[in-house]
Amino acid sequence: MEESKPTLDELKALYDAAIEFKKIEPWKWVKETDIFGVQKPLTGEVGYCCIMGEIGEMLAMAVYHGTEGLQGYLKILNNQVKPEDPDSLHIQDCLIVMFENKRFVEKEDIQLINRLGYKFRGRNAWPVFRSYKPGYFPWFLRRDEALYMTDALNQAKDVCLRLKENNQMLHPPQKNQYLIRLSETKDGKVIWKDEWREPAPIKTGYHANEPVDEIRLQRIKNTIKQVPAVWEIDFFFAPTAVREGGRPFFPQAIMIADHDTGFIHDVHLAQKDTCQKEFSEKFLLRMENTLIVPMEILVRKEDVAKLLEPYTSRLNIKLSKSKKLQNVDNAIKSMTRHFKGF
Repeated sequence: MEESKPTLDELKALYDAAIEFKKIEPWKWVKETDIFGVQKPLTGEVGYCCIMGEIGEMLAMAVYHGTEGLQGYLKILNNQVKPEDPDSLHIQDCLIVMFENKRFVEKEDIQLINRLGYKFRGRNAWPVFRSYKPGYFPWFLRRDEALYMTDALNQAKDVCLRLKENNQMLHPPQKNQYLIRLSETKDGKVIWKDEWREPAPIKTGYHANEPVDEIRLQRIKNTIKQVPAVWEIDFFFAPTAVREGGRPFFPQAIMIADHDTGFIHDVHLAQKDTCQKEFSEKFLLRMENTLIVPMEILVRKEDVAKLLEPYTSRLNIKLSKSKKLQNVDNAIKSMTRHFKGF
């Protein structure tokens, strides 16, 4: 099913909001640590806004989706994301408007700008809108995203102008609270107001495991000998995107490597909505096909540990957290070089 696209009138409202926002040049007084929220009128979810450009290299505003998006931005802000992490490119969950030089603007954006009748000239003059979503290629805005980004830009302008007059206005009355712009309709008019709120509780990833096949696990336990082997297991986004008619996506991958020899037992790609079931199956098949039940499994992500725990606990496999999975990391680097043509 094709995703809904914004109309030309809706796109014009979006560009007009971006133009008016840029006119006030908020990056001259707003810091990247000045975070505030704008509630989505249709869903009630809060997006967290940050203004980029205080050092002059990139002029932009990003709106991070919900608490997970906010936490991703805070990790970037606090340098908690390592560039060598294969999933570092997929931590951003946001909508963004960037004010670019023309040479960085794609053909589709220029065609739309011309169609809408805008004329942009000069440095950082061209608004470019993109949706960033973990596991997906940066993409053009859907209709609901364009409508929300228009609201976010208008409310960000309001907050930034008030912040210019009062640089203490984003200091929370209580710890872990953020200023949120909320909308309500009165007498047919949309009215926006301020409210201090804590972010909503964060949702975890692999919290609902697939049902465990107890008979199959008992058969593995009875027929396959446990050996003093240590496996490294990790899930990550594949280094190249796939397009199957819509927005390009990065498949999820599972890799199983021998910790001592570096031998790669398995690499399997799956779409996000089926990866949990497929990865569980690959793990069991690997033991059945190799006739090996390892003594220990090393993982580094909590989501991976939660997915494997129902199996490791029943098979008496030690499940350990490790910050580094050397053989998995080496294999991922090789995959990345291959896909980039190095």
